[in-house]
Amino acid sequence: MSRLPETGFIHQQGIALITVLLVLAVVSVALVSMSTGRQFDIRRTETQLRSAQTWEYAHSLEAWAATRLQEDFSKTKFDGEKDLWAKPLKTKAVPGGNIAGRISELQGRLNLNNLLSDGKASDEDVQRLKRLFTYLNLKPELVEAIVDWIDEDQDIRYPDGAEDETYTALDTPYRAPNQYFADVSELVKVQGISDKVYRKILPYIYVADSREKLNINTASPMVLRCLADDISKDTAESMYRANGKPFESVDDFLKDEALNGIVLNKDSLTVTSKHFLLSGHVAMGNQELNFQSQLIRNAEGEVKIGKRQRRSPAYE
Repeated sequence: MSRLPETGFIHQQGIALITVLLVLAVVSVALVSMSTGRQFDIRRTETQLRSAQTWEYAHSLEAWAATRLQEDFSKTKFDGEKDLWAKPLKTKAVPGGNIAGRISELQGRLNLNNLLSDGKASDEDVQRLKRLFTYLNLKPELVEAIVDWIDEDQDIRYPDGAEDETYTALDTPYRAPNQYFADVSELVKVQGISDKVYRKILPYIYVADSREKLNINTASPMVLRCLADDISKDTAESMYRANGKPFESVDDFLKDEALNGIVLNKDSLTVTSKHFLLSGHVAMGNQELNFQSQLIRNAEGEVKIGKRQRRSPAYE
């Protein structure tokens, strides 16, 4: 019986060993790939669940805000800075993370959409916004472009307005909407409104889908000073600190000694509010959500969500 040469036998053993190693390598790669894919699936599912949970908590913050506003409405028919809604919800632990929220009243600010009245520029509101720009050391002529942004025509308010012919000539062209602002963030699209300007005026403005009166109980000294030409910084501070606050009627406000000699349009003022802003924060694991919801409370005290959006803390 013949025998294979010893070298041939060793060669066959080597081939068999290499084959086994290759098979093991392929199996190992397949197992690692399957394991990695499974880990990605688990992480993706976890992220989706966290995201859904985060928004559920955001909705719960809206429910909390609505309840606060309704409770406040049942107790008093005028709104001031010390009302129930003004007390924030401090950071609160919840399963998987924490939440926090605060409600701001908006009608103590200037409503950008008040710049129009019956489709025409409202001179009273245009002048109020121009005063705000002046007191903030900004160019008041920028207000002309803001009016052009929302008025219905294509007529430029010379020399400082801007309509389609200005915006379509940009590197990235667009058109003026010629309708009410949907959100204050639109301002950065208006000719001359830089991010710096926007940040500076943001605490004093808001947007409603209709003309709204100014709440003198919640207006800041800066906003109160914008009501008329002859209001000094000291006078505005006195109006803000008036002993009768919160006023139960506009007449009570106009009778305050701080307003001696100052003539204001009574019909543009109020002591109640229906527009509020919820600023919420939700942290779940490695996910964080900062959002704002504009709340509208009607004459019966019912509250609805006007709009909701993510918002950077820097722009709150």
